[in-house]
This record gives sequence, C-alpha cells and structure tokens, in this order.
Amino acid sequence: MKTIQQRYAELKSEQELTDGIDKLIVDCYYYKIFKEKVSDKYKKEFKDDFERDYPVYVSDITKKLDSRLRGRISFYKEEEAYKAKAGQQRAKRGYADTDVWNMNTWFMDTISPMLKQFRKKHNGIPSSFLPSMVCTDEEREAANEKWEQILDRLIFLINEMDEDKCSMKNPYSRAYHSLQTRFRRELGWFGEKAKTDEEKKLEKEKGSSKMYFPTDFPDRYPTAQEINDMYFEYERKIFDYRNQCKNEFFELFSKHFWELWD
Repeated sequence: MKTIQQRYAELKSEQELTDGIDKLIVDCYYYKIFKEKVSDKYKKEFKDDFERDYPVYVSDITKKLDSRLRGRISFYKEEEAYKAKAGQQRAKRGYADTDVWNMNTWFMDTISPMLKQFRKKHNGIPSSFLPSMVCTDEEREAANEKWEQILDRLIFLINEMDEDKCSMKNPYSRAYHSLQTRFRRELGWFGEKAKTDEEKKLEKEKGSSKMYFPTDFPDRYPTAQEINDMYFEYERKIFDYRNQCKNEFFELFSKHFWELWD
C-alpha cells in the first residue's frame, strides 16, 4: 500500500500544484477526507458543503477550495483532539466532558451494547422468575426464556429511542432534502442569490441579514409548502413514537433494575 508521501509525489509529478495547496492535499490524505475516490465517511458532509464545487478526485482540488477545505480539515483535527482527550478522561474518571454535554446520547450509546452483551453472556436468572429455590430444568428454562424476552424488549426499545437507529423513517425525507439541495444550489444557503443589490446594501447598513427558504418562493418551488408540512408532521410522529419507546424502556428498566446483575 502506498504511503501518503508516495501518492503525493505521484500527484506532484502528474500535475502542477501550487505551494498553497501542497500541504492541504497531504492533510486530505492523512485525514482520509479524500482518496483516489472520496471516502464514504465524509462524502455527504463535503458534498453538502461544496455542492457543485465538490471535488470527485484529489486532482480536482483547486485554489478556489483551499480556504474552505482548510476549515473542514481544521474541524476534523479539533474533533480528533476532543476524542483523544475524551478517551483519557474516561480512563481516569469514567466519563468525558463530551459525555456530559449530551447525556441522553451517551446513555443510549453506552447501555445498548451493555444490554446486548448481558443478554448474550448472562449465566443467572433472577430468583423472582423461579417458582422455588429448587426447580426442574424445564422450569429454569421457562424462567430463562422469560428473562431473555425482557432483555430483548429493553434492547429493542433503547434502539428505537435513538434517532439514528429508530426503525421509523420519514417517507418525505428524500423529497425534503432534495428540495433543500436544489434551493441552496440555485439561490444559496439562505436565498442570498435572490436578493437585489439594494437589499444587500440595506442589510449591510443595518448589520443584519434576512434568511429565505424554499417556501418564500412559491412560484419557483410550488410544492415547497406541501413538502415542508408533510415532512415536519411526520418528524413529529417519529418523535412521539421514540418518546413512547423511551417511557416504556424506563418503566421496564426501573422494574428490573435490581435484577441487572449476573
């Protein structure tokens, strides 16, 4: 496998690269943001950021993208530093500052795999599930099956609580995001391309900027309001479902809390 430096040397010999982006390309390789084809991990984020300027190959990186790419690379460098610090904090005190910032996500990310491991490797059965201290193999098997059904339900519920893992998906998501992408491509992130020179001048004088959305241009995007309404209505349904799963999870988790040991 070729090193970053070897591949960089090949690129250098294949094309003329300015000194301003030499280090940038090496950084792109190092952080796996770009490969000969774009890394899947960052593909969506970069495509959303760069839209039409999105470089499909490393050789497509130009001066035009230099500052924007540097900003993204800087963000990922900072993110990696946070992860390293978080690992040290967890090793020292059991939790990281970043866990505190988002405790609900931390809880789901931590408890879900713990429950899965507990379900797979548990040896004991809660005594409350057994008919007596002395019972038959059939009775123990029935009690174990009942206990594992409860663990399976806990695992299912905590995954359904998670926004990323929830099985309920928004059927209007593709239409909504396609509309947003088209709007940004045609009129800018917040419709800045649709503003007149006079509007821009007034905003500069006031020190404020008005944000526009597809629904502000019904003639250009006639289905925008309908798509918007359907998308957010279904998002509320998904949240209600996740919230119901959360309530059931904690009711069941509380009921069997003292039995979650082996």
